[in-house]
Amino acid sequence: MHARANALKVRETMTAENRIQNLSEDDARVLDALLEHGGLDHEAMESLEGDDLERGRRIADLLSLLDAYPVEDASDDLVNATLARVNRAESDRADRMNFQARQEMNEQLSGRRWRFPDLFATAAMLLLAVGVIWPVVNHARQSRMIALDHDNLVENHEAMIGYGSANNGVTPMQSVAGLLPDPFDWMNAHSGMHNKLLRDACAPYGRPNDFHSPGGTLVDQPYSYQLWQAGQDLTSSEQPIASNTNPLPMMASGAPPLTGQDAMRNAHNHDGLGQNVLFGDGHVQMMEISEIGGDRIWDPGTTAQGHIIAIIRGEISGETSLFLIH
Repeated sequence: MHARANALKVRETMTAENRIQNLSEDDARVLDALLEHGGLDHEAMESLEGDDLERGRRIADLLSLLDAYPVEDASDDLVNATLARVNRAESDRADRMNFQARQEMNEQLSGRRWRFPDLFATAAMLLLAVGVIWPVVNHARQSRMIALDHDNLVENHEAMIGYGSANNGVTPMQSVAGLLPDPFDWMNAHSGMHNKLLRDACAPYGRPNDFHSPGGTLVDQPYSYQLWQAGQDLTSSEQPIASNTNPLPMMASGAPPLTGQDAMRNAHNHDGLGQNVLFGDGHVQMMEISEIGGDRIWDPGTTAQGHIIAIIRGEISGETSLFLIH
């Protein structure tokens, strides 16, 4: 009874203080001595004397309470509940591992950890963009610029019509024919003077950007106009009267004399794909070659030499010659 009272006193003390109680140094020493001599049996107790003997007996009484504590086999419900908690813990562990794997994958895709397959996939996407997407985008851009240029030439024709209405039906090309610079120098110092004369004549009937390709300027992309010769009908639906910039003056700067093959090149405005050509009746066509009916449009000639000199001297008629000059 005395031992049990002491045990209850210890439990009450633990509950009151709400903390774990440790053995005193003397109690711990006595317990160690008993365990070293074989345990808590009678023979071990005989090895103790005085106060140590009393401490040993009290320790034995306290530990005997454990033997008296009732223990029953676990019920089926408790076993099932325990197994369910174990399974849930395993499932949570698997979910955490999957989340970590997904996080590592996201880090790889975001550039934090790159592996060879990731680099290979990225390179493939870049090749796809360069090989497929870029040409499509570039084609769309070119088509848009060609369409804008087409509309601009139509507006240019409207300015010419406005000039003709105010000048008894005379085309601006015919009106400036007597003011043209030296035709022998149309690719050098006098390059661009034809365009300026026509622009000044039509200025009251159009806007400044009607006289050059969209996206360019009057300096680098002015329109080229037909050089009028006596007898030419510049209102015919078959007669070219304006186009994108004649490329020959730019090519001739500081270069050897141009050949007939050089004069077959396209304008530079649309990446060399061709040039928009305005005809006398106001319609515009995209010409993929710089030749119409066997005649080059950039210089008056059907042979390698052309026949500009013969036209100037009056030796042949220039009625059917194509010569779009800026």
